[in-house]
Amino acid sequence: MPLFSQQTQKELITSGITKAKLGDYQAAMVDFNKAIRLDSTDGEPYYNRGIVKSELKDYRGAIADFSIVIKLSPSYPEPWYNRGVARDYLQDYNGAFLDYSKAISLKADYPEAYHNRGLALFDLGRFDEAIQDFSRALVYSPGFAEAYYNRGLARFNKGQFLESINDFNEAIDLDSRQAEYFSSRGAAKASRGEYQEAIIDLNEAIFLRPSDINPRLNKALAFMYLKQYHEAELVYTRIINLDPVNSEAFTKRGVTRQLQEDLIGACEDWNTASSLGSDNAGKYIKKFCDH
Repeated sequence: MPLFSQQTQKELITSGITKAKLGDYQAAMVDFNKAIRLDSTDGEPYYNRGIVKSELKDYRGAIADFSIVIKLSPSYPEPWYNRGVARDYLQDYNGAFLDYSKAISLKADYPEAYHNRGLALFDLGRFDEAIQDFSRALVYSPGFAEAYYNRGLARFNKGQFLESINDFNEAIDLDSRQAEYFSSRGAAKASRGEYQEAIIDLNEAIFLRPSDINPRLNKALAFMYLKQYHEAELVYTRIINLDPVNSEAFTKRGVTRQLQEDLIGACEDWNTASSLGSDNAGKYIKKFCDH
């Protein structure tokens, strides 16, 4: 290949990477396509085009590009890892697991690959193995907050609530800006019957992400367990204001109203919930309202 073409290809790759970093993915794609036309045996433009396709949510296209890179340079761990990420997004968790495993076999100290393989195992319901992989990620990257968080989730799913709280504590110590860390720790505390402490965490999650429904649902449930029915009703009302078609919130607000002897309000909520598709609301209507 003429030297001029090689230099031009390198310039195109550099230009494409710069444009991708600036978020101009379509322009980056044009540069990578031109680079590939100049030399289709070089894996670098395929790799970077695969990264851009992933950013554009074209995961099948990304997989195709990473597969070409793997064929050209099978000993590099990064294309295996990134192909695994794309497969994860397509919910091909077995395929992702195999790609992450290959990346790890090529680079034993690859914390992101251990972490993401743990996520694939989690999605496959293999929680013990997921915990092992999150732990391996932490060996190589002790400040990996997300690994602590996801290990906590895996332990939560195994009913190991105290251990999960300890992991969420570590994640929060490393990164206190993530609403889901507080929300999950609140859920774990509630599972241990620590409802007041759970509410504190759930309030922090709501503060960090006011539009998130899940911590509000868990907060209302904690108030229910504390028999603070009016407080629970207020939370369900806020959820309904944020999400007017949330059948669960209407159903449970109806329960709080029934427990406060407001049967008219309860039946109104259950009728609304039933119209939104709640089976439980229909049962409450038959028990309390149809007579």
